Amino acid sequence: MLFFKKLKDVINKISNKDKNDISSLEDILIEADFGVELAMEISSKLRNSKNIINDLKIELERILSPLIKDFNFTISNKPFIITMCGVNGSGKTTTVAKLAQILKKRGCSVDIAACDTFRAAATEQLEIWAKRLDCKIFKADSKREPASLAFEAVQSVTSDILIIDTAGRLHNNSNLMNELAKIYRVLKKFRESAPNENILVIDATTGQNVIDQVREFQKINEISGIIIAKMDGGAKGGTIIRVANEFKIPILGVGTGETEFDLEKFSISKFLDDLME
Repeated sequence: MLFFKKLKDVINKISNKDKNDISSLEDILIEADFGVELAMEISSKLRNSKNIINDLKIELERILSPLIKDFNFTISNKPFIITMCGVNGSGKTTTVAKLAQILKKRGCSVDIAACDTFRAAATEQLEIWAKRLDCKIFKADSKREPASLAFEAVQSVTSDILIIDTAGRLHNNSNLMNELAKIYRVLKKFRESAPNENILVIDATTGQNVIDQVREFQKINEISGIIIAKMDGGAKGGTIIRVANEFKIPILGVGTGETEFDLEKFSISKFLDDLME
């Protein structure tokens, strides 16, 4: 599997030269979507490096290591409520099915609430996944308020876990973000600590726009974890490094394909091996 093609290509520009040449590192990291500030910080730390490639690998591992988590959620109260958020086209709805498959495999019963009521195709997609995974689905037509459906779901759910799929939001559209905020408010009426997990799905191919997405979604409700979708080639690795460094939000996993089985824990060693090969 090819992770972060762009980042690997630019790193190879160094490895094909003198490894002691630091002069182009900053530009290369910026080109790989690390952002100016992080690129400058890393370049400064490696200023006296004897082997840039090796020391860069160590620096990236330092940034990522504290933030790698898994889907072993501690379910202390039921239903355990997971909300999934993200912009249109991020792969969020498919990720709901992938996460449900993992949790069911670990012995949990899972229900799904299709609260993207503005997009009929999203509900239809989840219905297909729910049937395949043997999950109950809460759904409504486009006239139903997403927050109303979410509240009905949490009151009626009988499974261990409820995964709530929210509508894909343009993070810079205040009206749409207000609709999302309403879902969180009604969940807190059910239980003050809800949701137990609020997961942001980001598209690994998006680039620098991801930074704005994380920042705006954090304003609505604290993000407890990130799932990186579309990691099956051509992803902009530097952006993910920058998100980890700037926001310190745990990375729960990566989506690597279109089936329900294509969600796995983020492996630093695999990432760095692919990055540096």
